[in-house]
Amino acid sequence: MPVVAYVRSRRRLWPAVGLVVGLILIGWDLWAASVTYISQYAVRNDFRLDYAAATIGIKQGYRRLYDLAAQAAAIEGLGHGFNPQPFISLPPLAWLVTPFLLLPFQAGLVVWTLLLLAALVWTWYLLAPPGRFVRAAHLVLLVGVFPVAFGVMVGQPGAWVAAAIATAWWLIKHDRPVWAGLVLSLIVLKPQLALLVPLCLLVSGHARTFGAWLVASLLIALVALALLGSEGLALYRDVLAQTSTPAWDITRQYSISGHLGLGLALHVVQVVVVAVALLAAWRNRAQGPEIPIAAGIAGSLLSTPYLGFQDFLMLIVAGWLVLRSGATAWQVGLMVVGYALLQLALFVLAFPIILAEVLFLLSMLWSPRPVARAAS
Repeated sequence: MPVVAYVRSRRRLWPAVGLVVGLILIGWDLWAASVTYISQYAVRNDFRLDYAAATIGIKQGYRRLYDLAAQAAAIEGLGHGFNPQPFISLPPLAWLVTPFLLLPFQAGLVVWTLLLLAALVWTWYLLAPPGRFVRAAHLVLLVGVFPVAFGVMVGQPGAWVAAAIATAWWLIKHDRPVWAGLVLSLIVLKPQLALLVPLCLLVSGHARTFGAWLVASLLIALVALALLGSEGLALYRDVLAQTSTPAWDITRQYSISGHLGLGLALHVVQVVVVAVALLAAWRNRAQGPEIPIAAGIAGSLLSTPYLGFQDFLMLIVAGWLVLRSGATAWQVGLMVVGYALLQLALFVLAFPIILAEVLFLLSMLWSPRPVARAAS
């Protein structure tokens, strides 16, 4: 194909283009943050919800973790202008934030933000394609794309999940499957971003990793249930019920539920997506863990009914894994288009992004001859 030949002939040029584009996007993000966000950095940051939840767990007991009145009081107690919102994450996120209670909220927020950036850098360090200028371009493109930058701005834990996936991949590649499964259990911090990854690893032959993940996840669940008790569990069900109300429609804007609703059509599509992700993992079972993990990520994002555009960070992780497996020219083109759509996520309809996700997942069902295979 002439286009493919053109791209190949200018392979050295593209990292420089990526570097320039990424730096421009970082500059734009910093400008946007300075004029619209920095003045409200603390009161709008989702870390306030996690910090308040950790405070409730330590001072009042985890049975009240999902008590909305207790949550509102803890958030308002952080200072003037803090807007109460429900904490609906699983208890492990509150556990993770508990050590930050040793710091004043503002100091804890700064440390949390720095750790999120460190998690992104760690993910890049492990997964980005090889080559000095190529890796530099991928780093600035990662930090520069607005959904990722916004996730850091608002303190979302997606970077922790990305780092856990990258670390698990590295451990599998270095023949440490049990450790990989233990690390993979950290997806509990925001499970909808990668819930299918363990299943995709199982069907692709990584049973020991799946087993370690399952044992660790069950232990986490048992501890959480013991701390919540029947009262805390009932409160959690009540909080989750709120997510089905129109007030939570913004959390469905970038998911398939935003187009299909929460009824039968959604469940049918979810079953189909899960089946395709598992099939893609199985068909690539002899090619390493890259495609199974990437299929698990794409399938998770497509099947979850709740998704913020900052969660599209995981698509970059999936893209790096596909590149390391040996992406086809068609997949590379799709990833470039997808990256542009992510940058414009606030300005374009969500449907093109969902369509790109569908095509990306379907592309993993086949393993035609790649453009080039990245060293692992």
